[in-house]
Amino acid sequence: MYIMRIEAKVKSKHRRGATLLDVVTGSMLLSVLLIPSLHLVTRSQKMNRRLKLHDSMLYEADQLLQQRKILLSDQVSFTKAWARPMSSPERPTIVTEDGHKLVAGALVQRNTTIKSSKLLTITCQVWQDRNRNGRVDEDEPVEELQSHWGEP
Repeated sequence: MYIMRIEAKVKSKHRRGATLLDVVTGSMLLSVLLIPSLHLVTRSQKMNRRLKLHDSMLYEADQLLQQRKILLSDQVSFTKAWARPMSSPERPTIVTEDGHKLVAGALVQRNTTIKSSKLLTITCQVWQDRNRNGRVDEDEPVEELQSHWGEP
């Protein structure tokens, strides 16, 4: 009786991993594509926040302008404003949805470009007073709207 020894060849399994060269190439591609993309995303977010702020300022300036027009639609108020131009004595502070504190101001003065009619110029300014000095500085975002209002 013969005992036969059968040896089976063990097949090596192919690894499904990546070589070092694959890893290096992949990380180089990621750094070339991903890092600039992240910079674009952060820049886009900053621009979006700035646009929201300016949009809020324009909205508040428009609201202030409409309030002044409503006040001046009364004949007595218009006559007083024509006799003595005025600026808003108070500078109301407005807090936006995003938590930004804005300062608003309005100025009503005679418009003398047309001599034959009584015309007032209404100027409304809204700005983010970062240093809290009550004035618009060069580095502070500001929006200004201007309109004309005739005698009712």
